[in-house]
Formats: sequence, structure tokens, C-alpha cells
Amino acid sequence: MKEGKKTYLNKNVLTAAQERISLLFDHFEHIVVSISGGKDSRDLYDLVQQEAIRRGRTFHVFFLDQEAEYQATIDIIWELMNGEAVIPHWYQVPIKMTNASSLQVDFLNAWGPGEEWMREKDPLAIHAIQGKYPERFYKFFEWFEEQWDKSKTCFLVGLRAEESLNRFRAVIKNPGWNGQNWTTQKGKSGVKAYPLYDWTFEDVWHHIAVNNLSYNRVYDFMHWRGYRIQDVRVSYLGHENSLKSLESLHEFEPETYTKLLKRMPGVHVAARYIKEDSVYSATKLPPAFSTWKAYRDFLLETTPSLHIDRFRTRFAKQGDEESICRQQVRQLLINDWEQNIPVVKSKTTVEDKLKRLKEIL
Repeated sequence: MKEGKKTYLNKNVLTAAQERISLLFDHFEHIVVSISGGKDSRDLYDLVQQEAIRRGRTFHVFFLDQEAEYQATIDIIWELMNGEAVIPHWYQVPIKMTNASSLQVDFLNAWGPGEEWMREKDPLAIHAIQGKYPERFYKFFEWFEEQWDKSKTCFLVGLRAEESLNRFRAVIKNPGWNGQNWTTQKGKSGVKAYPLYDWTFEDVWHHIAVNNLSYNRVYDFMHWRGYRIQDVRVSYLGHENSLKSLESLHEFEPETYTKLLKRMPGVHVAARYIKEDSVYSATKLPPAFSTWKAYRDFLLETTPSLHIDRFRTRFAKQGDEESICRQQVRQLLINDWEQNIPVVKSKTTVEDKLKRLKEIL
């Protein structure tokens, strides 16, 4: 891509991805693929595995197990970790995960010592780490990458620019390695590569279909339930953007739902009310309030969050525009005291944003 517009090549995206992966194998001793159990990392894993087997080499596969996962996710992770030419890095270690379903219990202490876990740890996984490590999700990724010789290692991620402007920016924000615009390298950090960055949603599923690849069955269930497959998340069940999956979890994986009810406070409320526009999503203003500001101020006075003073301090710096207040309301509803979903001041209209997105994609 150049100047925010597509540059079309004289080859299809599969050939381009295969050539990118081959180039990485030429230059790096260690190839590390991050997987999530989702469709994009499934395709990336397949292409890297093909190249590794062709060369008679191995590759590394990384997954941070957040405990509160779909069983279907763990099933596909187990299969991939046991694949040919794979060196597994499946971490099942204590880590604090945000609990967006509760106003008073901030975290799930995933794999907490002495606690009743949702499932037993897998014999293939790493169960303990010698020494200190960060017990938060994104910081853990940074710690993991710091354990490698960066001059010999490339970290591969199944990120695609089509999915969002933020993901597009993630690819272009830092200079690429070796002049490759599908990679990033910042300062002394390792090289990250996104071989599928120009794949479309259709490309991803076409590759799975024509190669008869196994994949996460969450997609099938959600499609049957009427969800747009583009919107399906297969990540940690307590995530801010995963709460909508709780409404149907009892149908798809009743055992997982039963265990989650015991493990994570607030799940039963989220599962029951997640479809209500004014309970979690802040897409519809409740009839009792004439403005989002009025609703926000009401919530600041009545929400039993342990971090209500933190919300007040932060909101005071952000202003009282209606678009800002609506986003603040959502943060209060899901107890987003860490601001995992940031409040963004809108400078353009929705039409402007759509026009810009079309230009890029």
C-alpha cells in the first residue's frame, strides 16, 4: 500500500503470502507464529507449516491461554500445537484477565494457584515460569518477545488491514524490516511480520475451504445463530467485546457456560441482559434521560464500581460533548476503568470515515 491506497500486484494474495513467508525463512533462524484459535491465525499457521516442512525445519507456535476460553478454541489449539514441525509455546500460567461482566470484581485470576479452574492444564502446555513476569495480557506478549534473540527471530501475526483502520495503522506505523511494507520494526524490538495483511475475509475462508482445514467450530454455531461471521470473536469470554457471546454460550457449550458461571462473577447478568441496548452497549439512550451527559452523570452517582473516582477524574479531562459522553457511558457500563476501549473525540462524520475506509481498502 502507498499513501493510503491499494497497490495491485501481478500475483494473487496466496502467492504473495507464500513468497513473504519464504523470505522470512531465508533470513531468520526462529519463526514464531502467534495463534488465537481464530480463522486468520489458522491460515497463517498452515502456510508457515507448509514452508517449514518443505525446508525440513521447525517453527514456534505461541498461545497465551486465558482459561475462560471456548472449549472449541482449546480443541483447535491442541490440534495445532501437536502439528508436524511445531515447537509449542502454550502458556497456562497465572495471569489477570479483565472481567467486563462485573462492576465489582475487576479480574479473573486465570490459572490462579489454589483456585478451581474451568479445566485441567494440558500436559503439553507450560505451567510455570521461573522468575518474575507481567501478569497482564499485552505486557505478557512483550515479555515473551523479549526472551528471544531479536536478530535471529521474526514474530508472525495473522493481522489483516481489511478488518479495521487500527489494524491497518498497526502495519504501517513503524518502518518495515528490509524495506518490506508488510513488516514492522521499531528501535531494538524484534521484527514483526503480517504475511496476510492484504487478504480479504473471503480469501481467508476460501483458503480454509479449498484446503479442507480444520477450524474453530464457534464460527459455525454463530453463523447458525444469525451472527455476521465477520463479527464473531473467539477470544477470552470476559473481554469487553466478547460479552455478546455469553447470551448463547449455554446453547453452544453448556458445560463451559456452567463452569464460567462459577468462575467469573457477573456472567449470569451479562448473559441475560447483553441484548438490552442501554445495559452494556450504550447504543440507545434510556427514555428517562434526555442527553448522554445526564445519563453519564447519573451513572457516576449510582454505579457501584470500585473505581468510580478514577472515572470522574478521567471524564473531567475529556469534556461533555454528547459523542464523548456516550462513550463514557459505555465505559461505566462495562466497568472499563483501565480504558481498554478509549474515548475518541470525533473530528469527522460517519460518512467521512466510511469514505476514508473505502479509499484504503
